[in-house]
Amino acid sequence: MKATELERVLAKAPTAESRIAWFGALLGKETGSAVEIVGGSAIQIYLSSDIYVSQDVDIVGRRDRIPRVLLRWGFEQVEGRSRRVYWHKSSIGLIDIVGPGDRSGLRPRELETPYGRVLVSAVEPLITRRLVRAQREHSAELFAQAIRLAKIGPVDWTYIEAVAKFERVTPILKRLRKALQA
Repeated sequence: MKATELERVLAKAPTAESRIAWFGALLGKETGSAVEIVGGSAIQIYLSSDIYVSQDVDIVGRRDRIPRVLLRWGFEQVEGRSRRVYWHKSSIGLIDIVGPGDRSGLRPRELETPYGRVLVSAVEPLITRRLVRAQREHSAELFAQAIRLAKIGPVDWTYIEAVAKFERVTPILKRLRKALQA
């Protein structure tokens, strides 16, 4: 796929979250390998851009293949803090290749798009990161996002409890569980 075709396709996306998912599916197709949308981008897909908008597109995938496709599509390398490399194209935004594989051990969810399959992070790591930030920042909004993510179902509570204990956010997890029962 050429850069102009990518632009044309993504311009037709009905929502910002569809655009991210379509981009992931197209990138996976072009690289011939799975691409997983993670972090804030995954939260945006799950909750919609009406509730949360990510500042970049976080992806997990083959670091040996993705940069070639991004270059062909007209992305430019941008060096961030600590010499971290990001990819940027004004019409799409900042792309962050956060790793070659999933670190949570949980299976991502598959999402079908008009342009193929894309993987989206399991909700459990997203829930726990929201809880950590909600506690640290005293944020009702981040806590509400954790509740919404937990309602997507089914959730591996054993995983969430273990991470919550490690991150020392067990009290806010208890609040989450209570809110879900209400």
